Amino acid sequence: MNTQAEVISIGNDAIDDQEPMVILFDEHATTAIQNVALIQHFMDEAAKKQLTLTTDSAVIINQQPYTITYVGALVNPNLNSIGHVALVFGPAPQEDQLQSGLYLTPAAAGVPAVPEFKVGTQITYQETM
Repeated sequence: MNTQAEVISIGNDAIDDQEPMVILFDEHATTAIQNVALIQHFMDEAAKKQLTLTTDSAVIINQQPYTITYVGALVNPNLNSIGHVALVFGPAPQEDQLQSGLYLTPAAAGVPAVPEFKVGTQITYQETM
């Protein structure tokens, strides 16, 4: 099953070109969180509440596929409840993985290591079938 979301706002401190990570929340995020996060709107709230990602899943950002190499223990409950996840672009470290993080690597040749995010960016959370 695919669950669609769209970036509807980007906080002033949400993107750091030196840090291969973005933090996402849904539109219920507090003002303080909105300053450091990308706010995503889920097209289907019921699908968001049932989303279950694994390392067999994928994330597609503006039609560019990323393989999930690690799913933190808090990813699915946080996505289901408050639309929160940290997308970390790169391999998961052996220790101290972010428990709210999805670690992603490009799934095809030509896909950038870190995608460009802007208002309107489409995100597809693709569960295994």
